[in-house]
Formats: sequence, C-alpha cells, structure tokens
Amino acid sequence: MKKTIKAAAFLLAVCVLLSGCAKDDAHTHNGVIVTTSLEGKPALVGDIPCAFPLSTQPQTLNILASGYEDIDHKDVYVWKKYQEMTGVDVNWTTVKRSERAEAVAAALMNRQSIDLILRCKISSSRLTQYGESGLILDLAKDGLLEKNAPNCWAYLQAHPETLASITNPDGAIYALPQVNAGAELRVSRKIFINKAWLENVHMEVPKTTEEFYQLLKAFKEQDANGNGDPNDEVPFSSQDWASIQEAFFGAYGLGNRGAHNLIVDLDEQTGRVRLIAASDAYKAYLAYFRRLYAEGLLDNYIFTMTTEQWYNYAQKDLLGAFVNTNLATLPADRMDDWVAVEEALEGPEGDKLWSAIRANFHSTGAAVIPAACKDPALALRWLDYFWTDEGTLFYHMGVEGETFTSNADGAYDYMPYIYEEMKTGNQSFDDVVARYSPYPGGGNPTVEIAPYFMGGEMAPVPAQAARALFAYGPAEYWPSFTFTAAENETLGTIQTDIEKYCTAMRIEFITGTRPLSDWDAYKAQLDGLKASELLSIYQAAVDRYYALNAAH
Repeated sequence: MKKTIKAAAFLLAVCVLLSGCAKDDAHTHNGVIVTTSLEGKPALVGDIPCAFPLSTQPQTLNILASGYEDIDHKDVYVWKKYQEMTGVDVNWTTVKRSERAEAVAAALMNRQSIDLILRCKISSSRLTQYGESGLILDLAKDGLLEKNAPNCWAYLQAHPETLASITNPDGAIYALPQVNAGAELRVSRKIFINKAWLENVHMEVPKTTEEFYQLLKAFKEQDANGNGDPNDEVPFSSQDWASIQEAFFGAYGLGNRGAHNLIVDLDEQTGRVRLIAASDAYKAYLAYFRRLYAEGLLDNYIFTMTTEQWYNYAQKDLLGAFVNTNLATLPADRMDDWVAVEEALEGPEGDKLWSAIRANFHSTGAAVIPAACKDPALALRWLDYFWTDEGTLFYHMGVEGETFTSNADGAYDYMPYIYEEMKTGNQSFDDVVARYSPYPGGGNPTVEIAPYFMGGEMAPVPAQAARALFAYGPAEYWPSFTFTAAENETLGTIQTDIEKYCTAMRIEFITGTRPLSDWDAYKAQLDGLKASELLSIYQAAVDRYYALNAAH
C-alpha cells in the first residue's frame, strides 16, 4: 500500500486519511477526500466511495458496545483515529461480555439515548423479539440500509448465504452481521499438537481417530514432556468442549452442513433434517470420548476448565494436544511450540469430513440500531466504511506506518513494537492487539478476510491448516437460520430443554456416570421433549433457505 496521508490538524472541511486510503487512489470532491479501492485492486469486500468527514456540522453518536476484557472502547487506537477521520464524536458505553445481554435489554426497554449497539452478538431470536416490539429498526424498511450503507448492501446481495443468515422470514433485517470469509477465517477449529512431544514419542501427525488415540496414549505413557515425571502430562484438552466437539464431529459424519447449526444436520439417506444428538453416529462419537476419558487421555477437567488452569498447562509444558481456532490464547512465548493437523481425521466408518467450517458468515447482531437512534442514516454511514477493503483493513490493522506495515508480497503485519509488547507480562496476542484494534472478542460489524485481517487465524500454522482442511469441508453449507416469532417462541422452550438435556447426558456418557447401554432410554426422553416438533421447525427454515437461494 502507498504511504498514508497524514495531517497536522483536523478541520471540519478536511479529513485525516487513514490506513486504506492510498495517496494516489484518492480524489477530492466537494471539499472532501473520497476513498477508492486499495491501489486499484479488485475489491474483496467493497469499493463504493466513502466521503469523510461524514458531516460538516458537529455530530455525536452514543454507542453501547461490548468490550474485550477490561479495555474501554474510548481507549482503543482505531476508534480514536476513526473519530478524527469521520468528525463524529462518540460517547462510548463499554460493557463486559458477560453483561452485554442485560445491558442491551435495559437500554432498549428503557428507551435509553443509544444510537448504535455494537459487538454485543445479539441472537437472531432476540433480534426478532426486539424488532417486532418496535425497539430496534428494520434496516430493510424504506431502503434504509441500501441508501445509507451501499457497500454493506452490495456485499449482502452478492452473498446470498450471508443475506439469508440475517433476513427474517418476513424480509426484515434487524442487524448487520460479522462475516468471516476465506478458508483461514471460515475453518473455525483446528487440532494442534505439541511438536516436541510428537518428536519425543517418535510418532507422526495422526490421520485417523484411532491414530489420534494411539498418539495420546503414547503421550501419557512415555513421559512426553521429558521432565522425569511420567504422570504430569495432559494428553488432550481444550478451553471448552465446543471446540473439541466441532473438530471431531466430521469423523463421524456429523455436522455435515457446516458449523452454524450443530443441533441439526442432514440425514443423507432421507434428505431431511435430523437431530444430531439422536443419531447412531453420535452414539459412536460419545463412545470414542468415553474411551479417552476413561483412560486418562482426555483431560478430566475438560468440563470445568478455567483460564488460569489453561495457562498453567501451556506455561509448564503439560499439554500434548488441544483444539482451538488459533494459537492466540496461549502465552506469546509458547505459540511456536505447536503443529496442526492438516487432514480431516478419518473415523471408524470411513468418514473423512471437516465439518467445523462456517458459511460465508460468522454471527448475528454485530450492529443494531435502536428505535431511539436520533440519526439512523448517520449511524449506517459510520458503519459502511467497514464494509470496504480499506475500512476492514483499518478496522483490524489501524494505520500504515503507525500500527502496521505493508510487505512486498501484498501481506500486512503489525509493527514490531506491538509484538514486543506481547513478550511482557504473559500477555496473549489478543490481549495486546485489543488495545489497537476493536476486533478481539468477536462480534465485529465487518468482513474478516485475508489479507486485511492479521489475527491469530492468519499466523502460519493455523492459516496453513485452515487452507488444507477446507478441502475436506461439507458439500454444502447451511446459514445461521432465522425463524418467525411463533417459531422462536416454540424453539425457546423446546430447543432450550433439548440442549440442556443433551449437554447433561453428554457429560454423563463421557465421564461414565451414565452407561451407553442407556441409549434407548436417552432417545425416548428426547422424544418426550418434542424433538420431532423441533425438527419440523428447522425443516421449514431449510425449505425457506432453498427458496431464497432459488430466487437469487
């Protein structure tokens, strides 16, 4: 990228051109600088010109946003720069991730003076509830989104699976999503193996679930970390069970329509929706993990993992293999200790599927405009820049020469001083980057795509694994489905009860508290919880999705 224009002072009639606006690729129109695509390259996200400042008159947005750990949005480098660029002052209300649902509900129900709700990952069912209650705006109504966020609108029109994930059955759009595009960002889970341990036990990266079992067994029995204590190794763990589940579903033919609907997938024999947790393949999957747990190969603290315990494993070289999206949650000085599985593990029935892959979509509810917003058009124009190539680069990386550099091969990377900060105080990659970019923690109202995103997924090991695993993905990806208000009301009870029951039984089956010989009784209980009614609702959503695709 060419050198970024800098200004000594900000005037109402002049914008400070940041990050994506290349000097030779910008032009002036009516006294403002207008952005274009990066160095004339075809846009991966959007290239409809954005003019800054957004107004020649003083403007303010009150934004409620979920933060990363204890970092306040007003202190984040990118947001401070964007305030200069747009000429729009922002009054930030930063809430903890654990408190965002309550904060959003309170803001909407009490009609607080909030113009934009950002990064709060509001679920599609909540969005429908708030939208039909008149508490948030329908962005599709009267062309609100199309007129004021043309880059976002164009992207959605060009990606029907993304559009389907945010469009209600009645056509309403209540929020902008986060989109993860490209293999590096769409492959949501990878299996990482301790390189030194692998060498110490003289084994190779496994290609089947049985080979993975044998590797874990060697880790446990052969003092794999070489410290003289044969009993301190934790062969396999993760920060959460969901990561392990997604990484291993495909080896049993489960999750065969991608990562967005892991309560249901497609029954290949009937062509209808099936409940994953009631299938015979799921029983075999549980039996595999029961075997690992019983032999001490799966961490017996897997269902109660804490951040402190996880860091202890990594810092003291006690961990042999784990599943995560990337390596960014490890201490920075341990991130080079791992190799990734780059081939979908083959299961006992010959399944060789990597189902932990998203559609061209990540999550709902990244940006929502309350009905109390005093200027919805301004809020959307403020957001639309992040749906351009320049804007998503700026959002994730900041300003060239200040927070990132441009390499000869077209890649971008953070400045060396940012990496130096990671080496102090046992800080993770995300801990440090969150002070410069708002993206750590997710729920970002933009498109995350290479090369404009340099998060943990773009590090060499996870990026290479993602590109390799993508070849083993499902033949088709279902979006994150939306439902009618009536369907949401029914699902709110049925799906909650089924998921709660399945979670409890999964733990009992894996830990051995409940024998798998109780499988028939377990399935009968699912029938009693109205599993068939849940399936009929999901089948209707699938049918609507195919109808929408046909219309496009």
